[in-house]
This record gives sequence, C-alpha cells and structure tokens, in this order.
Amino acid sequence: MIVPDFRGQQALNAWLAGHDAGVLLQGPDPDGADPVMNGIVVAQEPPPGTRVERWRAVTVWVRDAPDDGSGVREPRDPAPPSRTLQAGLSEEG
Repeated sequence: MIVPDFRGQQALNAWLAGHDAGVLLQGPDPDGADPVMNGIVVAQEPPPGTRVERWRAVTVWVRDAPDDGSGVREPRDPAPPSRTLQAGLSEEG
C-alpha cells in the first residue's frame, strides 16, 4: 500500500479515506481517550508516498478546525459606545 497524504483533511474524512486505502489512522497517543475524529490533520507518520503493508497504522496529528464564523452573531463585543446612535440622530435632524 502507498500511504496517502492526509494533511489538510478533516480528521474524520482522513480516517475514512485511510480505511478505503487500507491503512488505519491513529492519534499520537493510541491509548488516549480522544479518537481521531475532530480537527484538521497537520502532520502524519509515515509520510505520504511511503510503501507500507496493508492495515498498518498511520499516526496523525490534528489541530482544531478553524471557526467558520457561522455561530451566534450577537451580542457584539465590544459594545458600541453609549449614546452613539442618539448623537447620530441629533446631527441629522
């Protein structure tokens, strides 16, 4: 088997792609409580293109996925200065 390049992929998608390719993805601490499911793959060992036996473990390191900004938008921080709206209205009127 040739190890695919998992870097830049969502961890769960990388795990699924690895399974389809015949390798198993694991985190740097295979006995840890956190499975490789969340975040973005930033590094892997063995590196992409390495020839390995089928179902060999490939260790991947992940980081949290960037916030896509689709969450709650209010309240805004910092709050606008008090009396800003009132001052703008008195200038127009």
